[in-house]
Amino acid sequence: MKHKQHYIVDILFVLTLFGIFAVSTLSLVLIGADVYQHTVNDMRNNYSTRAAVAFINEKIRQNDCTATSNGAVIEHPISIVSFDNTSALLLSQVIDEEEYYTYLYFYDGHLKELLTKTSASLGDNPPGAGQDIFPLDSFQLRRISEHLISVQLSTPGGKSQEILISTRSE
Repeated sequence: MKHKQHYIVDILFVLTLFGIFAVSTLSLVLIGADVYQHTVNDMRNNYSTRAAVAFINEKIRQNDCTATSNGAVIEHPISIVSFDNTSALLLSQVIDEEEYYTYLYFYDGHLKELLTKTSASLGDNPPGAGQDIFPLDSFQLRRISEHLISVQLSTPGGKSQEILISTRSE
């Protein structure tokens, strides 16, 4: 009889040990999955913010000159204008001897880009006509000085950033 009780205690000990191991393993997997999910979300938010900032910065750098390849002169290649009651970055450029405007602005939860001929009226192009570039929660532009532009934006993930971009053109 004592031998049988000893056998049952051994089985219960092994089953208890296995249960503790299973619960510990499951807890570790769940904690790891949660950490991984937070890491992925943070990386996605950081990427969205960095990509939007890099896009805006590159657009300004591309248009930061007063002379074009064919010798035409653009008076103010980079300016901040009002577009449908929101501030927009206006970039002037000459393509095939015709001047075009590129508007970068915030509308309907997105950073948008709209390319128009200078002869076209803004009334012909409603704000929704622009191409969606990045989803954003907010986008503000401010000219700090003649050669310095402040860009503030926040992404849907809640990450906000302000960058100051120095322009060389006048």
